[in-house]
Amino acid sequence: MTNGPLDLALRSAWPCPSIDNLLRAVALNDMPMAAAAWHDFESRSDFGNLTWGESRLISLAAKRMAQLAPSSPFRPRVAGIERSIWSRSQLAIGEVAPILRALQAAKVDMLVIKGASRAASGDPADRGRSVNDVDICVHPEDMERAFDIATGKGWVPSGSGTILYHRSVLPDAVGINLVHGKFGNLDLHRTAFQAPYDRNEDDDAIWSRSLSGKLGYADVRIPSPTDTVAIAIGHGALEAHKRSDWLADIAAAIDAGVDWDLLADILGRRRMSAAGAIALGYMRERLERPVPPWMLERLMQEARRKPSGFVAAIAETSPKADTFSLYWLARLWAKQSRLIRAYRKKAKRQRLVLASILPARRGTAQEPSVLEQVLRLPDRTQGEAWTGTIDMTMLAELPAASRRVDFEINTKNRHHVRLRAFVRNRGPRERLLRFRFSLSLASGDVNPVIAAAPSRSFNTDAPQEMLDRYRAVKFCVLSLTARPTRA
Repeated sequence: MTNGPLDLALRSAWPCPSIDNLLRAVALNDMPMAAAAWHDFESRSDFGNLTWGESRLISLAAKRMAQLAPSSPFRPRVAGIERSIWSRSQLAIGEVAPILRALQAAKVDMLVIKGASRAASGDPADRGRSVNDVDICVHPEDMERAFDIATGKGWVPSGSGTILYHRSVLPDAVGINLVHGKFGNLDLHRTAFQAPYDRNEDDDAIWSRSLSGKLGYADVRIPSPTDTVAIAIGHGALEAHKRSDWLADIAAAIDAGVDWDLLADILGRRRMSAAGAIALGYMRERLERPVPPWMLERLMQEARRKPSGFVAAIAETSPKADTFSLYWLARLWAKQSRLIRAYRKKAKRQRLVLASILPARRGTAQEPSVLEQVLRLPDRTQGEAWTGTIDMTMLAELPAASRRVDFEINTKNRHHVRLRAFVRNRGPRERLLRFRFSLSLASGDVNPVIAAAPSRSFNTDAPQEMLDRYRAVKFCVLSLTARPTRA
């Protein structure tokens, strides 16, 4: 790589000095240089105040400490970090293992990606790799079946909404995060790549090149080294400021053997040239991996043709600054643009109704507050087709938090509409909310149900303050007017 303006911009997205030193200590094959990098990190760092990203890389460096710094006073501390991360990783894998075995029994093929794929490879050298969550891909036609198996065993979506709502959006979802117990964290994907790098027509080739592995005593597939590099770039480059062990994953995959022509084709077809140039340039210059010069030149030429994508890749891969800066604005713009593009690609739009600004009357009748209530529409017989407009006033018990408050209108096996209000933190209180929305019930539908939905769901070890802040809010329907549509 030359020192032109474009190359300098790519270098600005490389890891900060402390992370760079750790990556070099973990991945350099030249042990004296790796030891020098470790000593530089050790001399500049406060081991009593390490970041999570630093701890993850220190865990990977633990197996080399006898060569990196045999007389370091921090060796016991490093060993403790490695044991802690390994233990937590095993707990996370153990929590998800029953789901993996259930999917195998149901003949659902699984492709394990990211950190869990290194654990599934069975290589003892991967022991230090942190596994906070298990990422698995299933074939698109198996997505709903896998979701039903997981939720049937008590796993819940971590995002806002009920299980029925999340099941209704699966056809358009790239993936969904599910949580269970204290350590269970499962990312269920229909494709190995997030937007904007997803390209469904190329996914079958990833499965065909995959290798066998085992995770949680279940048979799984793991990506080939070439696909591992592409997947790591596709995920890591989007939020690289949060962690950097994805770069160590790339170095390990290159050591296992990469088809560079195939990788260049994958990165080009998935519009990952700029992100690929950043990551592979770092591999060549800082971690001394044999990335072909022709490949970097090709990636940089392709990156030049798409200035907006180039800027977005730089912004999302750059180290996160503690102060407000142009990079902060650029990262915000890149992320929001990516989310908007992903939303526009969805074939099915979910109905969302915001709380009315019209005044709501409290009335006199009030039932006990609940999390779910059947809505009985006047003049409708159970199971009769019905289409019309509903005007509803409810009293909600708000927590001490600024957040969105969500409710859903569902029938037994069908999600109809989401109701949402945005509230500010003014302490625990009650608030009147009014919603006006259209509803169409098919013949055979039971009476609709309004259900409160949590804004987020967590593992059971989450602080009580978090659980209270994002919980589903109790409510009471005070009045309901249903006007059927006249033919």
